[in-house]
Amino acid sequence: MARIKLARIQSFALATTLLCCSAVGQASWATPESDAFAHNKKGIELYKAGKVKEATEEVKKATSLDPKNANYHRNLSSLYQAQNMMAEAQKEAELATKSKPGDSKSLGNMANTFLAQKKYVEAEKYYVQAMKAAPNNTEFRVDRAVCLMHLKKTAEFDKEIKDILKKEPNNVRALTLLSNNYLEQKKTEDAEKTARTALKVAAKDPDTHLQLAKVLQARGKDKEAISEYKQVLTLKPDHPSAAEIKKSMEYIDSKVDSRIP
Repeated sequence: MARIKLARIQSFALATTLLCCSAVGQASWATPESDAFAHNKKGIELYKAGKVKEATEEVKKATSLDPKNANYHRNLSSLYQAQNMMAEAQKEAELATKSKPGDSKSLGNMANTFLAQKKYVEAEKYYVQAMKAAPNNTEFRVDRAVCLMHLKKTAEFDKEIKDILKKEPNNVRALTLLSNNYLEQKKTEDAEKTARTALKVAAKDPDTHLQLAKVLQARGKDKEAISEYKQVLTLKPDHPSAAEIKKSMEYIDSKVDSRIP
């Protein structure tokens, strides 16, 4: 599932004007750009309130009023991604990169749209570009590692992940990804060790519990796996993998039942 990253655009001069002017003053100074800013801001507030469709309409108004603003197009792309409207998300991502060539956030958003569609070759290409524009952004590196893992570029994946963890040994996403990679390679002992390291760093992150649960199930540690699956649903009842988690728990229960004489 694509991570949604909404950029909150706050031009200092514009923000100061909006905060300091009276209602009459704001009206007299109103411009398409300031109206667009207001719609974008309202869209972000609606998104945070869980009103994604309403947020989308507000940010659409922002892009129509200020069509060259890369940030608004990027926000709209992210909102479309949240609704799995990938054609629309792709279009807005392209407009963002055209409006602000070389911008790392726009390049990263473009990569995100490809990653959400499992187009790993295209996604990896854009993550590389984003990394060049923002060398210190670890998120781009982890996202690129996801692509490398799916593309079976094992040597490049190992190098990327090791470099990330050398600089940030407690990077939870990198640890979880490494654990998952070990699991796919049937290195279940390494997978469990890495998953437990991630859990020490982020004990309240449902995805770290989910990774450990999958590893424990693969290792035949059914009771512990059930406990971790339950922890995921306790921390996030509406987890995107909730249905799969319940199926896994039912499967483990059925195995236990089958062992009863």
